[in-house]
Amino acid sequence: MYIEIDEIKNAPEQTLSLEFDDVIKEIDENNPIQAKITLKLLGNIITATGKIQGQIKSTCVRCLKEFNRKIDIKLNEKYMLGTLYNGMDGEIELKENNFLEELGDKNEIDIEDLIYQSVILNSPNQIVCDINCLGDEMLEKYVKKEISDPRLKVFENIKLEKDN
Repeated sequence: MYIEIDEIKNAPEQTLSLEFDDVIKEIDENNPIQAKITLKLLGNIITATGKIQGQIKSTCVRCLKEFNRKIDIKLNEKYMLGTLYNGMDGEIELKENNFLEELGDKNEIDIEDLIYQSVILNSPNQIVCDINCLGDEMLEKYVKKEISDPRLKVFENIKLEKDN
């Protein structure tokens, strides 16, 4: 789904609201993702704000079982018409407001790509089906059942007295 820049420019108050409810194959080809997005033109910056929700199929890193994981992401992205650093050479220090995507000579925004990037960047590195998941039998031999160091046995009988 592509949104033309002119569509945003010609919208009332240069604000365009849209709803997305479709499958993004790169994320999950069975479960649709819902998104409510507002695109607003502010000078030469387009802000994309909204919410992305749905369920996506994931694989637990501990037990390797597939499960559906709920996603609920707040969207806050910025696009710049044209380029920010046109003709600049050398290194540039990035500041807080410099994190935006330059559209260059593009005249449209890819909404599916925006949602895809937001979901992937907001996914945890280690996805587990349950916080108490210990994995399967193959993994169990690597999990310590008892945390003790025999060298610390000498401290078992020490009694500490509080100073008054």
